[in-house]
This record gives sequence, structure tokens and C-alpha cells, in this order.
Amino acid sequence: MDISLLRWYMINRKPPISKIKTVIKPFAIRLKRDGHDAIHFLSGRGLLFLLIFNMFFFNRRENNQTDMITDEKKRTVVQSILQSQEFRDASIHKTLLSYLVDSTLSNEIPKEITIAMDVFGKDSRFNSNKDSTVRYHVHVLRNKLNKYYENEGKEDKIRLMIPKGHYEIKFVSSGDQNLQKPNAVLSFLKRWETVLILILIVLNLILILNRNDRKPVSSGVRNNSAVDPKDKVWSGFFSNRNPVAIVIGDDFYMDEFCPEFNKYRIVRDWDIDSENDLANFLVKHPDANLWKSEITGIPFGGIYNLMDLLPVIYPFQTDVSLYMSSTLSLDQIQNHNVIYIGEFKNLRILNQIIYKTPVRHQYSPEERLYIVENGDTLHTYLRVQAPYEQEDKSNIDYSLLIKIPGFSHENFMFIVGFGYGGRIERTKMLGDLELRTKFIEEIEAANGHVPEYFIALFEVKSIERTGFTNNLKYFKEMPQDILD
Repeated sequence: MDISLLRWYMINRKPPISKIKTVIKPFAIRLKRDGHDAIHFLSGRGLLFLLIFNMFFFNRRENNQTDMITDEKKRTVVQSILQSQEFRDASIHKTLLSYLVDSTLSNEIPKEITIAMDVFGKDSRFNSNKDSTVRYHVHVLRNKLNKYYENEGKEDKIRLMIPKGHYEIKFVSSGDQNLQKPNAVLSFLKRWETVLILILIVLNLILILNRNDRKPVSSGVRNNSAVDPKDKVWSGFFSNRNPVAIVIGDDFYMDEFCPEFNKYRIVRDWDIDSENDLANFLVKHPDANLWKSEITGIPFGGIYNLMDLLPVIYPFQTDVSLYMSSTLSLDQIQNHNVIYIGEFKNLRILNQIIYKTPVRHQYSPEERLYIVENGDTLHTYLRVQAPYEQEDKSNIDYSLLIKIPGFSHENFMFIVGFGYGGRIERTKMLGDLELRTKFIEEIEAANGHVPEYFIALFEVKSIERTGFTNNLKYFKEMPQDILD
């Protein structure tokens, strides 16, 4: 059946043979050489290739309906955008959008220097290698258009797009496959031949997993899943049956053009953690070739954090979602138990929740953590980082484990601090029965019981960022109505 299906694809779909024969040829050679085992190889890897090929080569049909949109209709669409809430107070981006639309409709696609002079008042000495003004504001304009279509313009039939690396406006039907990727995926899944391929791939994976099940399990893997449903730390996450949302505090990245090497690079600046920080930096350093990158960074140690927590969560709740704090909205975590993992600076919208607790922090001029109650600072903790050039560096970090009630019977857990060492220690404790039991016993000895909601602050010491030691420095029960 596998071979006939492959032949059917070759005859009926008529793919460009020159593009795929180098990929198909190894499958055919192995089929001829190895017989039955090769059919297993073809049904898994070959059909997976065909599925991917089907998505990216056969489903890239252009929507010709946009060619029939009149210029008058296009200008009406643009006016609606310019009058929207998203653009109401963004005068520079309204001007930029109008300029790009006029240029596009006149079939005169402007260059970067033309935009710099006509829109931003630069003179003929403008050097795009040293001044990223145009690229930065076009990037912001793209983001504002995306936000508009997520809210006020979500029902718009015609949408504006600015392809990356271009200064031309594309008027696209809302049904365009490139615009509505989720709908495109659903559309191609509805075709019976694609579903058939998916079924074969799943069956192939089952065969592989059954064969791998015969292999002995390594004894070096820690069994994190053995958690009592009445565990005094985790029980709230299991009893309410809510799905779990894990939020990673992702790092803010920037793109940079380096004239010296004539290439683009990704940059991470520890003092720039948002578009607002970047805008303030560019005001002070207008010659900087920096703009917000379209990608963000997983914090160091984030994978280890997930490896500690997921084996604990999955036996009780398989509905687990993963979000990045940079794109998170509170609507996404409604009716979810939430676990945040990351630095204070990357909390972003979740800061609204953290500021309901007595925890405060600062990054400049020193990294400090405060416990505040009734307007008074009760405790201050200073993070100590040795200089990079120092040998046998001794570091003191602080990490928090915060568990508080949500807005409507949810549970919120924050594993947060300044550095990665404290976060790694917290998730290791949460995932390890022995370490978690030690923590519970320490709380019971000092507090008499382990409350359902609490703040626990740990001092984490290390030398050369290894050999971590943990000391519980502060613990306080949190009230049920903390978010009211």
C-alpha cells in the first residue's frame, strides 16, 4: 500500500520531480536492498516527507481575489485603520503607514533613504548602516498592525501586510493561506489523502515505540512522577482539575547590523528588556543599528526547569500549555493553574499579579529584593555577583517560590529570581520527593503546618556557579483573598 500511495502521489499530484528525486532516491534504493524493513522506513520517513512536501509545495496557492480590490477600497480600509484605537495616538506611525500606502498605490516602492528623508526629516547624508530609524519604526508599524488585527480589526475582510525586508504594502484577503496559517493547516487536514498519510505515520511510530519498549530503562533517571495527590506543595494543582499553563520568562533580543562585518546579528543587552527600553536607548544613541528581533530567547536553564516539572504534572493533568511571557495575555491563562519560570524583569504582564504580594525588586544600581508590608520594608536582600575575571567566583542569589490563589479557583505558582541558579534549585526541589519532603518538614517545624498559599525565599550560594547550597531565609502564609 505504501508503494502504490507513493505512485499515486507522483501521478495525480504531479510534483516537480527535479525538486524531490534526490530525497526519494534513498528510499527507493533501500527498498530494493532491504525489502520489508525498507517498507517500514518508507512508510514512516518517506510519507512524513510527502506530508511536509504536501504542506509547503502543493498548498501555496495565491489568492487572486486581492487583484480585484480597487484603489478606492484600499484607501477606505487604510482610513479605518488610521482611525482605530491602536493608531489614534501614534502620529508617526500613521504618517509612515499613509506614506507607504500612497507609494504602493502609485507603484513607486520607496527605498530606505527616501523614507528617512520624506517621513523622518533626514537629509541626504542619511546612512542606513549607521541609522536604524526607518527599520525600527517599520518594525513597530508591523507590530501595531498585528495588534489591530487581533482586536478591532479581527473581522476585517481585507488586511494590510508589510513583508519583512520590504517597504511595500500588501493588501491581502483575510482568507489568504499565508495570513491564516491555522486555517490553512485545518484545510489541508480535511483532504482524505493527507489524513491517510497521517494515520500511516502514527501507525509507524507505534511500531517503533513498541520495539523500543523492549530496551531496559536507565537506572540513572530520577523518578519525579511519584507524587502523592495530597502532597502539601502540589495538591492544589491536582485537586481542581484545571489545565496547566507554564509561562517562560523569555529574554528580549534585538537585531543589529554590523558595518564592520557587513552582516546582521542577534544581540542581547541585559539593560534592554522591552521595546520601551530600546526606544529610550535609541533616543540616547541614535546611531545604534538596533531594532527589536522577531525572536526571543529561552532563559538559561529553562529546559532543565521543564524536565523537573513536567514529569510531576503529566500524571495528574495532561492538558498542559506552554507560553512565553513576551506574548502572554491574561485571557490565555484564565481558568488555568499557572506556573511562571523566569527572572523578575521578564514577568511583564504577570507583574500585575506579583505586585499584589509583599515582594518588590530592583535591578539598578544593584540587584535587590525587598519584602514590604503596610508600606514598610521589613527585609532587604542583596544579590552578590563576582566579576567575570575573578577566579573561584563566589555568588549569592535569591530565588522565590510563591504560591497564591488565582482569580477564580485557580492556583498561581511563581519560580522567580534574578539568576538561573536559584530557579534550577527551586524546580529541582519541586520535582524531587526527598528535597520536597525536607522543605515541608522545615516549614512544619517553623510554622506548625504548611499553608496552602505562601511565599518562600531562598538564599542560594555557589562557587563558579556550581555546588549550590540553599537556605530558607523567609516564609510567610498568603491570604485567600490576596488578589481581591
